[in-house]
Amino acid sequence: MHPDTMAVHVGEEPALAPSSLVPPIYQTSVFTFKDLYTAADVTGGTGAGYSYTRIGQPNADMFAAAVAALEGAPAAAVAASGMAAILAALVAAREGRPVAAADEIYGGSVALLDGFLGPLGVTCLRFDAHDPASLPKDAGAVLVESASNPLGRLSDLEALADAAHRAGARLIVDNTFPTPYLCRPHEHGADIVVHSVTKFLAGHGDVTLGVLTGDEEMVRRSQAALTTFGATPDPFACWLAQRGLRTFGVRMERAVANARGVARFLGEHESVLRVHHASVPGHKDQELARRFLSGEGPAILAFDLEDEAAAARFIERLRLIRYAPSLGDVSTIVLHPATTSHRQLARSEQERLGILPGTIRLSLGIERLEDLTAELGHALA
Repeated sequence: MHPDTMAVHVGEEPALAPSSLVPPIYQTSVFTFKDLYTAADVTGGTGAGYSYTRIGQPNADMFAAAVAALEGAPAAAVAASGMAAILAALVAAREGRPVAAADEIYGGSVALLDGFLGPLGVTCLRFDAHDPASLPKDAGAVLVESASNPLGRLSDLEALADAAHRAGARLIVDNTFPTPYLCRPHEHGADIVVHSVTKFLAGHGDVTLGVLTGDEEMVRRSQAALTTFGATPDPFACWLAQRGLRTFGVRMERAVANARGVARFLGEHESVLRVHHASVPGHKDQELARRFLSGEGPAILAFDLEDEAAAARFIERLRLIRYAPSLGDVSTIVLHPATTSHRQLARSEQERLGILPGTIRLSLGIERLEDLTAELGHALA
């Protein structure tokens, strides 16, 4: 099936109510048993069924099956958030060895590595994802983003996978920006793919959830970490995410087209210094976009205004587009990375990575393009 069709149908068969058109919500913290031996088998992992929602529940399994199918992976595990999914993936993959992370990653991932894992004794190294040869040779887990936050820079996933595997490491790819609509990193050598489901997969700004996909062993180890940490998801959140996934294809089609149109509009505006999107003529990642993103740029773009004061004026003049510290919603959302998503970085480090005081990140929704360009034109005037 086409991925758009899979998003509607895969995983929709409820485990306990097969005649229901819409999967029910199993809003329970625990499941009951009729006898001692069945309970022993299920809780011991040798029998099918559910015992305690922190350990597993039908709504999580249904959503996991859908995302695994979309990513072309054997298995998936659902986490309470995207950050929980990243943490579980790192625990499962590194096997006591250092973690290597790309320079250009989400600020929350930087905080996880440097602020928490580092003090716990985990060696955290950084490297340039655009130069696979810079990958540390002693890493056990390698974390990169298929399109970086916030500038949407692309990397050669196949070269990174090859470098990681030659070092005996596993490649973890955060695929939140492109989503499987544009990119399926397992097809290019990734061992684990993670998502903040909160964003495009759920798509409606009402869920906090994460997911990771991989082979059976990696997912089993990740699931064990999630269960032990207590970072497993709520049934209702899983149900909402699966409902959102049903419109995934049509939402992404419109959002990606809007990003392309808005990038063109911004590139022609006199107040905009630079547009960061792979669809922009002459963008340095156009060839990588053809190889890894179906020839498109993601539904996220960034652009540079003169300075922070100009960015603040632009944001204050917005009427339709909302300012919010997230992305991937049906509505278009704007963000100032230097003071929000990447505030953990020193200003010098932000600027080294291309995040300037006047940089704005724009997550495109499903509105009509002409309304978005009119809104942006008003705010930039």
